[in-house]
Amino acid sequence: MNKPNLIESVLQPCSEHYSFKKDLRLNAWMMVATAVYVAILALLKQHPEWSPLTRGLLTLTPMIPGVLYVRTCLRFIRGMDELQRRIQMEAWLFAALATVIIGTVINNLNAQGVELGLLKHGLSLLDAFALTFVLWLVGTARANRRYK
Repeated sequence: MNKPNLIESVLQPCSEHYSFKKDLRLNAWMMVATAVYVAILALLKQHPEWSPLTRGLLTLTPMIPGVLYVRTCLRFIRGMDELQRRIQMEAWLFAALATVIIGTVINNLNAQGVELGLLKHGLSLLDAFALTFVLWLVGTARANRRYK
């Protein structure tokens, strides 16, 4: 039987359980999504004359490797023991729902004319991923504290 996946094997580079190979395999699709996102932004900056439909479809392109990243994370979580799986599922659920709530609040404030500076058009793809990651860290700390 295979050993269960440990979150320390990908999250704590200085721990004895850390595996660079496992970390790279887990996060490769996120690196691809980031590279595609940066390339698309640079491309769109050079071609402002493209139609809104073309520009919109191109900005959604990083979602493809993003979905593959989610699939890889789910596979990794399924390989954990029961307690770690529960902690991670609670953390991701917290992060996803909190991101939806924060995004809804931002969009409602924008619709009412509240000036939000950089968020005047809502959360960008990068903002949503960064917010979800930060909230996942909060959710993981909260769940770990709960199960100690």
